[in-house]
Amino acid sequence: MDPSMRTFLLLALTLVAVNGSKPNVEKILLREIIESVEKILNNSSAKINQFVEDIFPSRSCSKENLCQAEMVLKNTHLNQTKLHRNLRAYAKHTGHHNCSVHASVTHPMKEFLTKIKKCCQFQLNNAHVNIRH
Repeated sequence: MDPSMRTFLLLALTLVAVNGSKPNVEKILLREIIESVEKILNNSSAKINQFVEDIFPSRSCSKENLCQAEMVLKNTHLNQTKLHRNLRAYAKHTGHHNCSVHASVTHPMKEFLTKIKKCCQFQLNNAHVNIRH
């Protein structure tokens, strides 16, 4: 084996040993969703008063709820934003990309975004149970 290839393999194996076999994509996506929500809330405009379906339960949330949030955002001015794309990626990564939305109650977008943020924080706090390294 040529020395440069051996050096490359040694470096690659060292990175795998130090960082694990794969990065924790789920945690990264949750953090990026929280960051996107905060940016939108901090730069809020009149569009933040739009009403959307409320798909979040009152006490906790699930990965499915974040999938439903992505579906709700499809029909808003936030369609195809970084937040929407990250929610879609999270739903696909967690296997919840085929969810449906059935909600009879609506809430202002600002409240909906706050619930997305809280749900992501809830999922991050429970990551030690739900996410394998």
